[in-house]
Amino acid sequence: MTAPAKLNICLEVIKKYPDGFHEIRSIMVKSQNLYDTVVVEFDENSESISIECNNPEVPTNEQNICWKIAQKYFAKIGKRVGVKMIITKRIPMLAGLGGGSSDGASVLLALNEYFEDVLTMDELVVIASEVGKDIPFFLQDAFAAYVSGAGEGVESLFDFPQLPILVVNPKEEIGTPWAYGQLDQRQWFMDDEDRKNIALSMKENHHTLDDIVQNVYNDFAFVAQEQCYAIGEIKNAMQAFGARVVSISGKGPTVFGIFESTEELEKTKKNLQLWYKDFFVSEF
Repeated sequence: MTAPAKLNICLEVIKKYPDGFHEIRSIMVKSQNLYDTVVVEFDENSESISIECNNPEVPTNEQNICWKIAQKYFAKIGKRVGVKMIITKRIPMLAGLGGGSSDGASVLLALNEYFEDVLTMDELVVIASEVGKDIPFFLQDAFAAYVSGAGEGVESLFDFPQLPILVVNPKEEIGTPWAYGQLDQRQWFMDDEDRKNIALSMKENHHTLDDIVQNVYNDFAFVAQEQCYAIGEIKNAMQAFGARVVSISGKGPTVFGIFESTEELEKTKKNLQLWYKDFFVSEF
């Protein structure tokens, strides 16, 4: 099954919970073109878990999100079988594109299908939230959603338009604990009740490109650009070639640009691939 990448078209971090997680508001969309492939094989004569992956940087042990998902699922239903997960990675790792979370969601859905949907969607969301806060979004059928809480609140937006989006990943890493720590220290308006609910504005008004452009936003933008200087250059390049709006996804460092047309996107993609030969450049 395919495990699509995601983008945070809008992302606001508005509160830190006592357990260390953060409350967010976000508009998230799934990719139609960028995805991993996950094959799940079952063995009724075994209880082992194993993972194979084409990317040697991906852990194939208990550290992998898919392994954690399987363990929690088996613990929840009180049954287990042997399961082998074969992951073909295409989504850049640690890029703010949700590849690991999407893989985990695919495994969770495959397990529940094998056991004839013994768990409800609400029960699957609970398992998913315990492993990764982006995973509940990938359990939904909708292409886009308004995501709240620590990621477990997902409201599908079935009428969100398909947009020409280009993503560029400079193949650098921004640590999640570091990024959130920076916001905790420096984003003085994080929980200010007077701040605008930008994600809600996009949720309520997202039918045209003009509607969406005015509410593209990411709280991590300033700290990500300090950590990865290429972000600013990529943003400028995308705008110079015609992007209507640019931002980052998640904590970064992946930059995305939204275009008026696929023709403008393709021209920009060609130019950026020529200049940024070592970067990941792809239509979203």
